[in-house]
Amino acid sequence: MNVFIITILVLFLLGAFALFAQSNRPTELERVYGVPSKLVELVEKKTEPFILVDVRTPEEYRSGHIPGAINIPVDTIGSKPPTPQKDALIILYCRSGNRSGAAKKILEQLGYTRLVNFGAVSKWPKSLITGTNPE
Repeated sequence: MNVFIITILVLFLLGAFALFAQSNRPTELERVYGVPSKLVELVEKKTEPFILVDVRTPEEYRSGHIPGAINIPVDTIGSKPPTPQKDALIILYCRSGNRSGAAKKILEQLGYTRLVNFGAVSKWPKSLITGTNPE
C-alpha cells in the first residue's frame, strides 16, 4: 500500500513539474521578438503590425521608454487592454520582466493569443524616449 501511494505521489509531482516547466518556456514569438535586435528591427521597419506596451508606472514611462511604446500599467491592463483584437501581436516590457510577465498572464486569461514578454527595458539597445508621447 505504501509503495502505491509513493508511486502516485511521484507521478503527481513529475506531472506538476512538467506543467510548470512548460508554462515558463518562451513561445515562438518570444524566441523572435524577445531578442533585442529583432525587436529593434520590428520597431524601426514595422515589418508587421504590433502594439508595444510599457507596463510600468506613468512616472517610470516618462523617465524613458522604447520608441512607439504606449503606457498601460500592469495594475490596469486587465480593465484597459491595448486593443480589443485578441490576435494582435502585443509586446510587453517593464523594468525587470516581472510586471510584463504578470501582464502577459492577465491578457492570456482574457483570451489574447499573440503575446511576448520582452522583459526588461534595459535589454533595449538603443536610446529611450522621455516624456508622455510614444514617439
